Amino acid sequence: MEFSDSLDQLIRKSGSNIKIDCVRLGQNSYSLILNGKSYYITLNSHFQGYEIMVDHHSQIVKVQDELDILLEKFGMKKDIDIQLGEIHAQIPGLISQIFVKEGDDIESNQKLFILEAMKMENEINSPVSGIVDKIHYKVGDKVEKGNLIMDIIN
Repeated sequence: MEFSDSLDQLIRKSGSNIKIDCVRLGQNSYSLILNGKSYYITLNSHFQGYEIMVDHHSQIVKVQDELDILLEKFGMKKDIDIQLGEIHAQIPGLISQIFVKEGDDIESNQKLFILEAMKMENEINSPVSGIVDKIHYKVGDKVEKGNLIMDIIN
């Protein structure tokens, strides 16, 4: 694998030999050992790709092949890539903290809120930059998977 500074992404080269020990723990959860270090990983589908939580830190990952990268380079993104800021609950839980308020300017990957589920705190970060338009829940509210938590506009 190779990280491309110019494209800000990780690229898998077919000739690379990386030894990874991975054990499936549940439907979307895995234990991964990479370079002797252990990680707990969960994967969930997201409108922009996948939400990957590594040791309870969330990140949105977009998987692209060479054609997708080329199209993006020429400004020809898919419609789904340009959707903005509908932040949905990926799992049922309780909103324990909210770090932004309506009208706040936020950056991509900025911490938005904590969703507690199964005695774990899941930090939810923004997939986009923009302005917090509407927060649909408050601290202490229970949410179900798929509930719209907040809207971010450009």
